[in-house]
Amino acid sequence: MNPAKTILLCTCLILASQCGLFAGETKDPLLTDWDGRPPEILREIAAPDSDPGNVTVRRLVFRSRNNSEIFAVLAVPKTPGKHPGMLVLHGGGGSAETDKAIAWAQRGYVAIAPDLPGIGEPKKFTETQGEWSALPYGTGRWTASPDAGASVLVDAVLSALKALDLLRAQPEVDPDRIGVVGISWGGYLTTMVCGLAGDRVHAGFSVFGCGFYELTSSWGNLKKMPEDERARWLRDLDAGRRAPKITAPFFIAAAANDFFFFPPAVQATLDAIPGAKNHFYAPNANHKAPVPGGMDFPKASTEPFQPTAFQPFPTPGGSKANWLAMEVPYFDFYLKGLGEPLPKVTVVRTEDPLIAKFQIDAPRPLSRVEVYWAKPDPEVKTREWIALPATKNADDSFQAALPPEAADWFVLVSDDRPVTVSGDLVHLAAPSASSPSAP
Repeated sequence: MNPAKTILLCTCLILASQCGLFAGETKDPLLTDWDGRPPEILREIAAPDSDPGNVTVRRLVFRSRNNSEIFAVLAVPKTPGKHPGMLVLHGGGGSAETDKAIAWAQRGYVAIAPDLPGIGEPKKFTETQGEWSALPYGTGRWTASPDAGASVLVDAVLSALKALDLLRAQPEVDPDRIGVVGISWGGYLTTMVCGLAGDRVHAGFSVFGCGFYELTSSWGNLKKMPEDERARWLRDLDAGRRAPKITAPFFIAAAANDFFFFPPAVQATLDAIPGAKNHFYAPNANHKAPVPGGMDFPKASTEPFQPTAFQPFPTPGGSKANWLAMEVPYFDFYLKGLGEPLPKVTVVRTEDPLIAKFQIDAPRPLSRVEVYWAKPDPEVKTREWIALPATKNADDSFQAALPPEAADWFVLVSDDRPVTVSGDLVHLAAPSASSPSAP
């Protein structure tokens, strides 16, 4: 399907859902069981002796939908005063990210990392239990019959929202400085939570996850549903339909060859967010981010992860402490007022579609400015993205000449911290008639 047409279709579906065109349905299954108050804590689990001495780590179980029990790790700095809060959301097949919660606490954040039923692996849960506990991993996601409340993804979203409420209620937390970070299915949840929670969240960072699942590999599951059920699933459970209500600054770290979250879905999600947003596309990468400030952690990082006193950046502890190194300067800027903002790339439209022109607002020196282009290819995972150097114009804009066979392009920019950002994904209507790949 043409990316421009699918993004237009997504916009129409958003408007339809916002205008109440699904007759006879008024309840939002994600809001029915969420009241914004901290959940009941059912019990606490004794902490192991290996916890670091510079933070307090609590392991607790709280109540969620249908009396389910959700385990979470809450890590609190021992330094006095109010701290920003961080909600840490694991990916598909995972469980509560204890190491990452501790790492954020060591940087001066109060962090909570819950188990997320519906996207987690039930066999990894030790305290989390509910009606879905005996289901095999991945079961129960792709349903919205009789309504979207039948999907276990509702349990995942509610667990994240209730963990957010619990985090905001902690006496050590400044509720006006709350961040959300997650990877893959946890990135999907990051987008959902930021849309549903609105001004309760003040910065979001999604690693690979986005919305508009009909533009992802999940289309294979969605197209099996009856049309009305698919419409309900997309309206209520797709993160892209929640994106227009995101009020916090938001970042999506995307892989241009991702097996799940295809670039058009990422771009559609970004386009749906009305406020401040930024992103990158990692070229020729599948569910990885081998870019400066991404998964390229310093060689001095300790593996396996050992909790220690942390410097703000780069990230000791490697991937045990963060999914991407640049999460740290991002949240430090928005939640602590430290450092400088990430660069911002703005695409400049030109009369000649084969001129890739753009502007960069960068507070720090740039170490990399490249344009990546690709030929038409329906296979996302194997599509080749080819780099072109960009030249700087007299008006401080940049540009590069695209070859006639180019179908899509984006910019990749890194600065000296290092952090990396991209411009929007630009889709060309059709390759030039002179292109060998043209029909």
